[in-house]
Amino acid sequence: MKRFLCGVMALLLLGMPMQAKAAAPPYGSMSRKDSGPMQLEQVRQQTETLQPLIAQAAQGTAAHNVKVYNYSDADDNGMYYLSESSGVIFAMDGHMVYIVTAAHCLKRIHTAVQLADGSWHDGSVGYLNPEKDVAFLLLPYQDLTAETRLAIMPAAGADAAALGKQPGDLLFAVSSAQAPNALVAAGILDSCSVVYPNNPNQRVLQFYSTVSYGSSGGGLYSQEGVLLGIVSGGDTYGICWAVPYGDILTEFQGWLASLTILAA
Repeated sequence: MKRFLCGVMALLLLGMPMQAKAAAPPYGSMSRKDSGPMQLEQVRQQTETLQPLIAQAAQGTAAHNVKVYNYSDADDNGMYYLSESSGVIFAMDGHMVYIVTAAHCLKRIHTAVQLADGSWHDGSVGYLNPEKDVAFLLLPYQDLTAETRLAIMPAAGADAAALGKQPGDLLFAVSSAQAPNALVAAGILDSCSVVYPNNPNQRVLQFYSTVSYGSSGGGLYSQEGVLLGIVSGGDTYGICWAVPYGDILTEFQGWLASLTILAA
């Protein structure tokens, strides 16, 4: 099984024509009619006020968050193309570390990740579903040093609705585009389930925040540090969207089940 997993190829690095932006508004009371520069400024003011409340909670998630560095081979002019985004350690076992990120962040052929201790590792794309904007990267566990193994941990997650989260509840998103845990942005839950503007066939979490490019694939956490989903996109006025934890778990379990069948 270990050898088989290491050889799993990505479905196709097609990426996803989605907006990777994300910004942020107030306590779920804002009407969609209010979307605009005034709303964005209101989001900035309110999330700045809330920022001190998330500092301690964010520290508790540091072991989960990773930087994702996706890059191409050199073209005929010697130019490389790359993107820097975020990811979350979703699961670990004695053979593999499974990192979830947004599928639209994986448009190039090579991927490297930086873990919480600062160490860099080559990763392989084990699963990619552009329709759900979910992908999983694989790191062989045996390639990690003892120090690195102690520094990382899978995130504990749950659906926001199952936790009883309501509009107005405090959230935070972690961006690791510059380095693991480089930026933490306060957020406010607007809805546990809305139709995703980027994909009318998908329902996502909607929240207000000032997260931005590079946050895609990063963890969206409750104030208690529970993973609620991963950042997928946003508009320019502070409304952001995240793939819910339950959808991520369904994708993960379905993928592993298919690998088990193939391996058999």
